[in-house]
Amino acid sequence: MVLWSLFFLAMLAVAINAYVRPQLEFAGRLLGKAKMHYIARAGVRRAIIEAESDETKEYDSLYDSWSTNDAAFSNVPFGGGTFSVVKPAPPGESKPQYGLTDEESKININKASHDVLKNLFEKEAGVEPKEADVIADSILDWIDEDDSLHKDGREDDYYQLLIEPYPCKNGAFEAIEELLLVAGMTREIFDKVKDIITIYGDGMVNVNTAGVRVLEALGLSKEAAEGIISFRAGQNSKKEGEVPDNVFMDASAIVNILKEAGVSDEGGSLTRAASMLGVKSYNFRGTVAGSLARLGRSETITFVYGRNDKLIKYWREE
Repeated sequence: MVLWSLFFLAMLAVAINAYVRPQLEFAGRLLGKAKMHYIARAGVRRAIIEAESDETKEYDSLYDSWSTNDAAFSNVPFGGGTFSVVKPAPPGESKPQYGLTDEESKININKASHDVLKNLFEKEAGVEPKEADVIADSILDWIDEDDSLHKDGREDDYYQLLIEPYPCKNGAFEAIEELLLVAGMTREIFDKVKDIITIYGDGMVNVNTAGVRVLEALGLSKEAAEGIISFRAGQNSKKEGEVPDNVFMDASAIVNILKEAGVSDEGGSLTRAASMLGVKSYNFRGTVAGSLARLGRSETITFVYGRNDKLIKYWREE
């Protein structure tokens, strides 16, 4: 009887273990997921503090701490785990990049002109000129408040005749993915430009942070765009209390500074684009990954923070 009792008790223990263990593991995963989520939220708050504590009030550049402070963004210990704030790596770079990205380094599709939009899709997405005209004018028709057609645009009558009809918005884009609803736009074209477009800001592009692709979309020649990047990458003479000698602090002086630095303005592309260039950034994007080493994965939050109005304008959890 004793042996049989021990046998049945052992079988009962095995059955209870088989039933309880998966539930305990599941509860552990849920707890780990919650912990990583709040670690990531802490990373968001840390990134916002870094954007707020920027000491260069007259200008923003890639030398500022919101872009370069790895100690605040790279594998920061918190709550038994770590968080990192990552940003897209420059073309040709495979090493992870840490920090925030300013939205003013991109083309604002709510503010851009026909010519800028056409340049964007022609030069950066390889779209044929006529097709680029259609997309550019369709974007303008999408965001304007009337039903009058731009030359190659599309209004409500076009969208209502689609297999799955929907209205032309006649209002500003609220997310860049909304661009996929516009006539002529495809996923392939969108994927080629999504990293250099935005819906935030007043439309001015920060000359201190914009890349070659954005500068060319503004109408600058390749030589002028590369000249700006070369100027910014030059010798940084900044010491404590000093201003770097390769940062633009005054938008009105951009053309003269570049000409003095030997940057070509052949064809006047630099002069024409100068009215769209600024030196300040007000909206910052970050992707924060909160992780626990024992789980081998992370929870991610992507956000956009407006420094002027102290407002989180975009939030996405993955």
